[in-house]
Amino acid sequence: MNYKVYLNNKTIILTDDLGHNQNTFFYDAVVLDEIIHRLQHTDIDKIYLFTPNLSAAWNNFKKHFDVIEAAGGLVQNDKKQFLFIYRNGKWDLPKGKMEKGELPDQTAIREVQEECGIKNISIDKFLFDTYHLFNENRKKRLKITHWYLMNEDKKSELLPQTEEGIEKVEWIDLEKHPEVLQNSYENIKLLINHLV
Repeated sequence: MNYKVYLNNKTIILTDDLGHNQNTFFYDAVVLDEIIHRLQHTDIDKIYLFTPNLSAAWNNFKKHFDVIEAAGGLVQNDKKQFLFIYRNGKWDLPKGKMEKGELPDQTAIREVQEECGIKNISIDKFLFDTYHLFNENRKKRLKITHWYLMNEDKKSELLPQTEEGIEKVEWIDLEKHPEVLQNSYENIKLLINHLV
């Protein structure tokens, strides 16, 4: 068991398996700001933080950040194509912040509908959560995104939510267009590889 926390295309991995990995540190002996600085300013792409008590370390880790909860969908149609959005020069999946009183599955459906313009979607199953660190308004934030596998069974017209910076919404066959994942985010690759 471990928690992979993405910082752009680099990763902090909290783990209870000491293993024999380079760049492994004891969680209780590190300063998180120094670990983040090291990832941002060196060519190291992964740092492992070992702890014998993973759940306690994860709860402690989260306390260092403003936590934002979000949800999104990996939507598949009957042709086994996936629904992607194109924003900020990258291919991404539809997702967004949870609103007050919303459950994660409700947020996922709402965000897919808003960002892509489709209405006829249903949740197949919960996949897993992904974690991403970023700075916003001089605050360190941890985004926890709850991901769901979804189905779209009718041919809805795709309509990108341009006011959210979405330039394109497309059904993509990744076998024919593997380059899409090369221009995507690590957590998106993790989701796709989980299913393939």
